[in-house]
Amino acid sequence: MKVALAIVLGHLLLEPVAAEEPGKGGLYLPETAREAPHECVVRALPRGGSQEAAVGDRVPHESHAGQEVTFDGEKNLLVPVGDLLAKYVEADAIPT
Repeated sequence: MKVALAIVLGHLLLEPVAAEEPGKGGLYLPETAREAPHECVVRALPRGGSQEAAVGDRVPHESHAGQEVTFDGEKNLLVPVGDLLAKYVEADAIPT
């Protein structure tokens, strides 16, 4: 039986963006000492969509926002729409 994840109550399913590795001459931090990324890509919306974000948008969120869930073997976050801080858009798309 195939199972799907239905997003409800104004939440978004977010996939964390991997933290960048330190560059040449940078310090190496073990995985356990690294801060979790506060930037994600929207993977799913609640039924009816969201005015704030769309699937594929890259968004920063509150540092301790949401609930971590593992679905289809991948770790994701269920985050309330209100915990999003912004979304990245092309500079030409910002109204002046």
